Amino acid sequence: MKNFAGLAGLLVALVVETHAPSVDACGIKLTIKTSTPHKGVARSSNPSHLLLLGTPPHRLERELTDAGHDVEIASDTSSAKRKSYAVVMVVDASQAASARSNFQGAVVVVRSGDVASDIASVENQISRKPIDTDRARVAVAAKPPREVIAAGPPREPGRTLVGTSGTGDGGTTEPTPVKPPTPVKPPTPPTPKVVTTVVTPVHETAPVDPRPTVAAEPKPKPTKASAALHGEVFFSINSSSISRAAALASTVRWLTANTGVNVVIEGYADPTGTPENNLALAQSRAESVRDHLVSAGIDQSRMEVISYGDTRLKYSRKDARNRRVAIEPKP
Repeated sequence: MKNFAGLAGLLVALVVETHAPSVDACGIKLTIKTSTPHKGVARSSNPSHLLLLGTPPHRLERELTDAGHDVEIASDTSSAKRKSYAVVMVVDASQAASARSNFQGAVVVVRSGDVASDIASVENQISRKPIDTDRARVAVAAKPPREVIAAGPPREPGRTLVGTSGTGDGGTTEPTPVKPPTPVKPPTPPTPKVVTTVVTPVHETAPVDPRPTVAAEPKPKPTKASAALHGEVFFSINSSSISRAAALASTVRWLTANTGVNVVIEGYADPTGTPENNLALAQSRAESVRDHLVSAGIDQSRMEVISYGDTRLKYSRKDARNRRVAIEPKP
């Protein structure tokens, strides 16, 4: 009897995980736990090769793969299988420096620990890359060449057109006789008149050198930089996208006018977040400004990119203007 009472108490405390509704049968409480259905992952607009260093979460790898990316996981940069990647996601700033030196064409992103934020950061970097740049553009609504109608050689002076007779294409044509031109009498030359000219004596002058005088070419003046350059671009929180291209218009004009001046593009971030993430975010912001200037025709060799993260705040700690990029002439 005691064994039966203990068995009944154990059954009352039992929790069963099932997908059926909650049931109360014979005094036994059945508790239901259901898992949240997995939402579908949106396909990426630019599927690319991605490298995840370290031991990333399984969900991060799965959702990036479902989005269409080719995802590779390696313990460090030396274990990677490819020589180039679109995005390399690292664990900390020390791995970020190694990734930039090994994959110079890739965008390096530091993992934040939140899978949704990391996926959004990857897609934000991928969307800024040009898609299908080597594909030929197809002409749309091109007009066909115009056909020349009734073209013929130009009429020579003195010639008369010869008429034709017949009934259209395939008919018989007969040339019309051409009348010879009427001879024209040459004009009578005018009678010459005798004119008496009085010559005034001229004093003898020094002989003139027949060689042409060559003007001396002006010496080129040294190029001086025009008004001082001080460009500054501001960003949204946790973003490296340039929202207003007009903010860099004056900088493009200045660099175009002063081709002999090199600049330093400095990336900054506010104190929100970890120092490692802020350093990587500031680097991404500076690279976005550099890419915009290159697309506007500025030589990339004239620009140097530096990330200061949140170490050099120009404004107060809570001021959103600390999320910025400064463009200064290189000393």
